[in-house]
Amino acid sequence: MCCLFVWYHGALSRSEAESLLTLCKENSYLVRNSQTCRNDYSLSLRSCKGFMHMKFAQSADGRYVLGENSPPFSTIPEVIHYYTTHKLPIRGAEHMSLLYPVIVQTL
Repeated sequence: MCCLFVWYHGALSRSEAESLLTLCKENSYLVRNSQTCRNDYSLSLRSCKGFMHMKFAQSADGRYVLGENSPPFSTIPEVIHYYTTHKLPIRGAEHMSLLYPVIVQTL
C-alpha cells in the first residue's frame, strides 16, 4: 500500500487505532496493517457504539472485499472510495459510510 493515502497508517496496532479514533466523530476511519497477518489490511472505524475493526478479505483472484456482501474491488483505495458514498455492508454498521479519514500525523 502506498503512503500517498492520508487514511493509511501502516503498522498501527488495534489499540493505537482506537486511541486515534477516540478523538474523532462517528464515521471516522483509518486503514492499517493487520496485526494477525502481515499481508492483510484492516479498516478501523468509529461508530456510535465505539470502535469496529474489519479485515479486508482477498479473494482467490486477488480482489478485495469488505464484509460478506461487498462487491469485489481491484485495490483497497477503490474499496475506500466506494464506501465514502455507499453504506457499509457490515452488520452493526449498515447505516454508516466512510466520511472522515483520520489523517496520518507526520512529525
